[in-house]
Amino acid sequence: MADYDAIVVGAGPGGSAAAYWLAAAGLKVVLLEKKALGRDKVCGDGLTPRATKALVEMGVRPATESYHRIRGLRVLGADREMELDWPSLSNFPANGLVAARAVLDADITRRAVEAGVELRDMTEAVEPVREGTTVVGVKWVRKEPAEGGGVIKADEGEILAPFTIVADGASSSFGRALGIKMDPSYPLGLGIRAYYQTDRHDDDFIESWLELRKDDLLLPGYGWLFPLGDGTMNVGVGLLQTSKRDLNVNLSRLQHDFIDCLPKSYGITHESATGPYKSARLPLGGSIRKPYGDGFLCIGDAAGMINPFNGEGIDYALETGKLAAGMVSAALSRGDSAELHDYQTALRDIYGGYYRLGRLFLKMISKPELFRLMCGIGMRSETVMAFALQVLANLGEDNGGKMADRAFRGLVRAAEKGLDEYRDPEIPTPSGAKVGAGVS
Repeated sequence: MADYDAIVVGAGPGGSAAAYWLAAAGLKVVLLEKKALGRDKVCGDGLTPRATKALVEMGVRPATESYHRIRGLRVLGADREMELDWPSLSNFPANGLVAARAVLDADITRRAVEAGVELRDMTEAVEPVREGTTVVGVKWVRKEPAEGGGVIKADEGEILAPFTIVADGASSSFGRALGIKMDPSYPLGLGIRAYYQTDRHDDDFIESWLELRKDDLLLPGYGWLFPLGDGTMNVGVGLLQTSKRDLNVNLSRLQHDFIDCLPKSYGITHESATGPYKSARLPLGGSIRKPYGDGFLCIGDAAGMINPFNGEGIDYALETGKLAAGMVSAALSRGDSAELHDYQTALRDIYGGYYRLGRLFLKMISKPELFRLMCGIGMRSETVMAFALQVLANLGEDNGGKMADRAFRGLVRAAEKGLDEYRDPEIPTPSGAKVGAGVS
């Protein structure tokens, strides 16, 4: 007999969002998180207008009002600098946010608990419980701090539910236990970051360095600076892994060199770092070919749903969490799992063309000469770069809009060649869910 209607594995943005929407639909949900609430996470900490909208829909607004507000992107490349506001659209707010993941994840999780979700932190989902080929529950291990440091096993057991949502991140140990595999032909991103004290902490633009140079030598990757408004800034480097040569890049050295590249006026030095470098691998562009199975769905990073253009994953974790919750609540109301088999189709309808466009873009910029040419042309036109920002952040009107919106949809349709006919993206709200206040 089932203990819950659904189990959610992982209390990051996607898992907590899925748990929230399930509970808002009146379902009994347990959320398992292997670390303590408020744990740190390797991330750029930036929230685009897509993520801002998703948070507002969940009613996380009181918390988000304390996050640092961002009006757009400052981009540097080809010896030029340009400031670009987020586009003004009817379907997304005109601002982004920056919040440390330790804060953001805890706030979303608390919102899920307020909706009725049972949270079990320090509890790791270690193995699925199956009946034949169907996942019907989770075996778990709870840990607690040990004297002298570290943790020890305090308890273990299993819980049963007809559906499990897997949201334990890019490495997804529980996904591997289910047999989920990333397609090795898809691009992989690498990222490294640290926090630095700086007077620029309240800048209202996030910053992207398209080219990294040290001693007139062009370095691989791109750099970012995301101000948190609390006296610190998240500074990091991203790298696209497209060849065996990229495996040999020393990320720590690259981060060190990027800090050396920054103007002295920024006040960001190796000595101003508040903690160590931390790095992560990012499966890009929908790299999990089948992110579902009998009784389970994978969402967010665990499903490879990271934007191939910019490495952004929070938006898509929040959105796929809501989508998965809708699928599960519909399946429960029908009394079968037919809805789960529609999950991959829904992902393709909503993101397929855009992610394919992103993968084509990555193939182009993996050629240094072509990237430098594109960068040089783009940085000479604010119109071109404003359009590029719309595309890279996946922000456009669903219907109508300006010429840039129509051009963006045209690019997506062109990239969808070989996919089913394009449908404007709509993410269903789980039945019975109470949606938060509107976007402002």
